[in-house]
Amino acid sequence: YVLNKYFLKYKFHLIFGIVFVALSNYFRVLMPQAIREALDYVFLSIQEYKLIDQSDFQASILSGVGKNLLLFGALVLGFALLMGLFMYFMRQTIIVMSRLIEYDMRNEIFAHYAKMDLKFFKENKTGDLMARISEDVSKVRMYLGPALLYFINLVSLFVIVIYSMISV
Repeated sequence: YVLNKYFLKYKFHLIFGIVFVALSNYFRVLMPQAIREALDYVFLSIQEYKLIDQSDFQASILSGVGKNLLLFGALVLGFALLMGLFMYFMRQTIIVMSRLIEYDMRNEIFAHYAKMDLKFFKENKTGDLMARISEDVSKVRMYLGPALLYFINLVSLFVIVIYSMISV
C-alpha cells in the first residue's frame, strides 16, 4: 500500500513501460512466425522445382526463392531491431521509474529524520539509520525496477505466446 502513491505519481512511466514490454514481446513472437513462413515457402518452391522439367521455369523458381528469402531475412532483421528498440524503451521507462521512486523515498526518509528529536538519534545507531536510507531503499528499487520488469515481461510473453500458439 505504501508503494501505491509512487505508482500513481509515476503512472505514465509504468503504463508506457507495460506497452513497450508488450510491443517488444509481440515482435519477439513475430520472428519465428516469419521464419516458419520462409521455410514453408522454400519447401513449396522445392516441390515446384522438382515437378517442372524445363530449365527456364526452374531458373525463375530459384531466382524467386533467393529474392524472397532475402525479403524474409530483412523482415526478421526488422522484427529483431523493433524488438530491441522497444526493449530499450521498456528498460528506460521502468528502470527510470524505479530510480525516481528511490530518490523520492530517500528524500522522504531524510525529511522524516530531520523532524525527529535528539532523543531518537541517541536511541538509534547511526549505522542503522543510514542502512534504512541506503540498503533498504535500494532493495525496494530492485523490486520496483528489475523484478517488476521481469514479471510484466513474463506475463506479457506468456499471453502473447499462448495466443499465437492457439491461432496457429
